[in-house]
Amino acid sequence: MDDGEIRIVVTLAFAFVVVCIVLYGLYKAVVKNKWVSTQDFEKEKRLLRSHFTEKEFDRFFKFLKSYGGGYVRRRSGQIVYQGYLGKEKGDLKGIFFNLVVPNPNISSRKKEDFRFYLVRIGVIGVDKRPDYETRDSKLRNDKDDYEEYQRKEVGNIGEKLVRSELKQLEAVGYAVINGAALKYKGVVKEYDHIVIGRNGMVIIETKAFGMTDGRPAKAELVIGAGDKWTIRRNGNVRELKSPTEQILEEKTLMENVISSCPVKIHMVLALSNSQITVKKNIKLPYDVVRIDSLLEHIRTYHDRLTKTDKMDILKDIDKSRVN
Repeated sequence: MDDGEIRIVVTLAFAFVVVCIVLYGLYKAVVKNKWVSTQDFEKEKRLLRSHFTEKEFDRFFKFLKSYGGGYVRRRSGQIVYQGYLGKEKGDLKGIFFNLVVPNPNISSRKKEDFRFYLVRIGVIGVDKRPDYETRDSKLRNDKDDYEEYQRKEVGNIGEKLVRSELKQLEAVGYAVINGAALKYKGVVKEYDHIVIGRNGMVIIETKAFGMTDGRPAKAELVIGAGDKWTIRRNGNVRELKSPTEQILEEKTLMENVISSCPVKIHMVLALSNSQITVKKNIKLPYDVVRIDSLLEHIRTYHDRLTKTDKMDILKDIDKSRVN
């Protein structure tokens, strides 16, 4: 064998070694990529917090798609089946309902994409689309002063009573949102109740005037000239702050929020005290209705909203929510 032949053989041998090294590296990379650790899922799950950002949601969703589940069957070292463990499915169901559905930072479309993925991997109980746009917020009381705290508690009881009444409307096709906080151009307003039906859109501000320890009590509400509000109970007269400015500010912000589907907004002040009487001596730009007449009053409106109108309004509200 001459020198030229020897060089060819050496070159081929060297090339063969290089190819083997490259193939081995690729094999190791594939094996590494096929390694599945349930600890990764636990780590990613713990990173999630209430009201996480859209970017954090996208990162978590991308991880889930690449993770594929902690249950693995192999044959000759290769994965022949992979799926989610029962515990992982339960965790994802909880994440969906407790963190994703109420999150105002995530669009309804992305929430639906996530739900469809959960259905595909076999998560039970997520086959029905939730009403993302009509989620309720929890009643809070962050007052420090004792008297203010007590007044807020009574107010919360009044809101609960109205929420209970409005559930009857949900049963017949109305959309009801309780406790939404909406933001427009840096201004945030809280809405006790928003009701949308075929016959119109209603914003309800609830007041518990005259209630005693959260219970109905006999009292008289007098609305006099100059928008002066007083309440008479047990022979005592107390001046109240007029809610007119608050109600009109809520209406103005809402008109800006639903600009893609402008409709007439009916404003209602609901009195949760079912034993209070009202004496009104001036004309107000909103209706004052006692809780036991609230549903009947809402049905008196005669606007005509289509299903498309209703969904457009709900989407606009959803985009502006901060809770």
